[in-house]
Amino acid sequence: MRERQAYHESATLLSKDMVMKFSITALLLAMCAYVTIAPIPGWASDTQRSGWDGTWVGNWANGNGAQIIFAGNELIGLYWRGDYLADTHSAVSPAGVVTITWPSGSATLTRDSETTAHIVIREPGKTDTAFALKRET
Repeated sequence: MRERQAYHESATLLSKDMVMKFSITALLLAMCAYVTIAPIPGWASDTQRSGWDGTWVGNWANGNGAQIIFAGNELIGLYWRGDYLADTHSAVSPAGVVTITWPSGSATLTRDSETTAHIVIREPGKTDTAFALKRET
């Protein structure tokens, strides 16, 4: 009986040891995979930002500057005609063109490069306004 109990205890210890080694190996493999594919802070430059993320500015030399602020592709602020506009809504097309609307107008933003774009602003009773935008760094 004692032999059987000793055999059972050694088999249990052996299986626990194997499970522990397997778990450590799996953990190490997962950590290596993460380090291989995870982005490293500071390695990605501003030109590698995806979508519209950031602050885009333009038209300041002409006296009516604009500032358009995005978090990812979500519009979080639009400064135009001396104030931040309320009740703005935006949508990004599959081609990356942004349409912004607000109660008294609309705008279309089109990307020219990673750091440049252009905008056309339409407001009832006014001529369309078009100018270049640059992503601030």
